[in-house]
Amino acid sequence: MSDTKKPEGLYSRSYSIPFEVVLERIKSKLTASGFTIFTVIDHSKAASGAGLEMFPASVIIFGNPAGGTALMKASPTLAIDLPSRILVTNQEGVKAYFNKMEYLKNRHFLQGNDQAVSKLDEKVISILENIE
Repeated sequence: MSDTKKPEGLYSRSYSIPFEVVLERIKSKLTASGFTIFTVIDHSKAASGAGLEMFPASVIIFGNPAGGTALMKASPTLAIDLPSRILVTNQEGVKAYFNKMEYLKNRHFLQGNDQAVSKLDEKVISILENIE
């Protein structure tokens, strides 16, 4: 996916280091920053299990129940997009993508909570900016 065709609300970052290193560093930094990693979905492994080939692509599903619960109580449909996710892929180079909370806030008509939303976006983007 070229960055010019990036979906609305999606942050992206390119890396010059290997896919596996980026994936592990993001997971480590998320945990060190107080997030819970609920699971990692390896799409290329799933494709291989179906007899198909796919470039490396893993989704890290993470969050902070103390913060996310309050947001979901304020806007219950937000639960369809939480916990948060980071996609790490190696198609046309290693990249990470993150669905920004500011976008999700607008998508789900979440009123208020501006500081919590901004803080989450800033924290995750800072992690993604400081991998190399």
